[in-house]
Amino acid sequence: MLKKLDPHNMEVVYNHAFYKLVRVAEAGKKDLEPIIFICGQMGHKTQFVESKTGLHKNSCYQYQNFFEYDDEIHTPYIFIYDYPIRINDKSMIADELLARSLENALDLFKLENVTIMGISNGGMIGTLLSKSPRVKEVLALHAPIFGVPLLQREKWDQVKKELRLPEKMIYLISKLMVNDEFGYMHLMKNGFVNLEDVANLDKITFTGSDLTDVNSKNKLANYLAYMNYLLLGIPSDGIVSYNEEKVKSTGINFIKEEGVSHFELGTPSYTTPYYQKLIRKR
Repeated sequence: MLKKLDPHNMEVVYNHAFYKLVRVAEAGKKDLEPIIFICGQMGHKTQFVESKTGLHKNSCYQYQNFFEYDDEIHTPYIFIYDYPIRINDKSMIADELLARSLENALDLFKLENVTIMGISNGGMIGTLLSKSPRVKEVLALHAPIFGVPLLQREKWDQVKKELRLPEKMIYLISKLMVNDEFGYMHLMKNGFVNLEDVANLDKITFTGSDLTDVNSKNKLANYLAYMNYLLLGIPSDGIVSYNEEKVKSTGINFIKEEGVSHFELGTPSYTTPYYQKLIRKR
């Protein structure tokens, strides 16, 4: 029987200069295979607003609504990997450093058979960790493994004469919202050029969707996908590139989703079904 986890059982187990590891679990269960949940860039902007307004005592608190446990199969430990958006030297917030720091934490806590469930850029960190012997599986949900079209500024400069007013406005807003000083932006820009060298492809399941064929409920995402494809020739979920042929050529496991925009990822209605599949596989 599925039950909600008690939010009072959230505990910060490790504080690092660049991230926080939060444990969510029922008390007294210490021998279970852990799931580490890593949210994406927009999740951390949300956390920043919540921490500034005092809505939540813990910046990861919002994610307790994503998780449930099953009496019949035992409760897995959930670790939430929380990387900050407030730091003077933003170049230090790079996925390579975040992955290496998390790997050190896995060693410190002697965690084995770890499953990583990463949304968007969280999936990039998980992908980099897939080579760790402590990691059993990585679920990379709409991770920018193949890049983010809006970050590819040089391509937009080549087609800027073709932009209509709405597209110019959207592109300008995207430049204001996305801070290129963050180290992880450079990896997200074009994705991995040597995926097979940095990841264990057999451990990764990648999900994505192409809104050029099937529209989502989000009109902005549909328009962004239209812009990306019409002007740059890049199919996407509105934010992250998704090319089925490229995905197949990597040899990773993949799930093609229909009509799912990038803006839907950080919601319980999207995340919970994947999480439930993970715990029921144990």
